Order: sequence, then structure tokens, then C-alpha cells
Amino acid sequence: MSEPFITYCCAAPPETGAARRVPVAYMGWSAGPGLALLSAHQGMYAGGGLMVVNDQPYDRSAGDPRRLAQECLYICRTLGFSGLVCDFEQPARPMLEAFVRECAETFPSRGFTVYAPERYAHSHAALRVLVPTALTSGSLPNRLRQAVSQYGAHRVALDMERARRDLLLPSANGAGRILAPEAVSLLLSSHGCASFFSGELGARYFTYKDAEGHTHFVVFDDPGTFRYKFELASQMGIREGFVLYPDMVGLGLL
Repeated sequence: MSEPFITYCCAAPPETGAARRVPVAYMGWSAGPGLALLSAHQGMYAGGGLMVVNDQPYDRSAGDPRRLAQECLYICRTLGFSGLVCDFEQPARPMLEAFVRECAETFPSRGFTVYAPERYAHSHAALRVLVPTALTSGSLPNRLRQAVSQYGAHRVALDMERARRDLLLPSANGAGRILAPEAVSLLLSSHGCASFFSGELGARYFTYKDAEGHTHFVVFDDPGTFRYKFELASQMGIREGFVLYPDMVGLGLL
């Protein structure tokens, strides 16, 4: 029998109580200037979840990656976490890379798992690799197959950002602008659009013309597209995914 797909809810301090019906990735720590560990709160923890550290205050100043790794290990032990998620959004930095490598070298032997974005995958073979699923072009099945082939299914975890992007065509980089949840429904109704499911994107999409006659391409997720992504990942042997608390609530996953 195959293992069930585990969905971690990434919850900020005010949300953790409501999120505890599912495994929780507890947000609220940051790698700050000089790689100092910053904590935004003193929360309540159920144990068995994950510690999440982001890189938003990091300023490239010198620091001690080993000391930061030891601090995170201490917190994981003390609060009963089962691992660490490096929620890093900046481009890869040498000091952050050294921190990820230090964690991947030391945590697993002590029973803790370490996750980091794919750009850090080369840091260590024990690292779990976060692969984003919110695409505006290309093929999600191919993307996941490539990741499984490259890292092994046991190392791949999904970074399941809820897709809500409006791209002005032609789009140079596929980024577009992020829409508020209610904006998707408003665009559909105001322009009389029909949306369609794309198995390649793993999302729904539609097009519309703005007041200046420019064509827009909108990609968005709904509960059905998330179920599709869960099933697709499970078929490939991927067993873990991360979803933000507001997205879990908005999609009816909590």
C-alpha cells in the first residue's frame, strides 16, 4: 500500500491554533543580519510539526552558519519539531548556502529533516527539495518527472503556492501580477469569460481583453486543481507538500 500524501499547513503565529487539524509548518523565525536568528513570537506548538525560517531580513553581512544551524537544531529539539524548512526567497547567497549545507549535514543524523528551495539542492544529498507547482507556462507533469528523476521521489516536496496570476500577452518572463482571490471571480463575471482546465499547467485559465484592447492570460487554482496536483504527485511517489494557511482556508482544505 502506498504512503499517504502529507500536506503541511504553513501557518503564521495567529493561525497556528486553527491549523492544527493538519500537520503544521510553524512560521515566525528569520535569518536576520549577520545570520542572527530572529523570532517574531512566542507561540504554542503541538509538536511533530516543522520549524520554518525565512530570509527576508538577511542583508548579506557576515555571520556564522554553524551557529545559526545549532540554534535551529536546539529549537527543533526543544519544541518537538520533526524538521526545518528553509523558506528562502532571495537568490542563493553563499552564507545562506553554507547554512543549508550545515543543516543538511547535521540534522538527519539526529532525526530531523531539512527542506530548502531547489536552487539549494546541490548543497547536500540529504536535503529535501521544494519544487514549486504554480506554473504559468511549461508542463507540471514534466517538471515533477524531471525532479523525481534528478533527486529521487523521496527527496521531492511540493511548494504549493496557490496560482492567481494575470499575464499581459505577450509575456516576457511569465511572472505577471498576483491577483487577490476575489479578483479572479470578478474578472470572470465582468468579462463573461469561461475558464478551462489545463493538465499541463495543473491549473485553470482564461483570457480577456482590457479597456485598451490588450489580451490577458489568467492562471488560477481552485480545489479541483489542488486535488489534481496531490494525485499527480502521489502517482510519481512524491509524498509531501506545503500550502500556506490562507490558501488552505480559501480552497476548503481545512
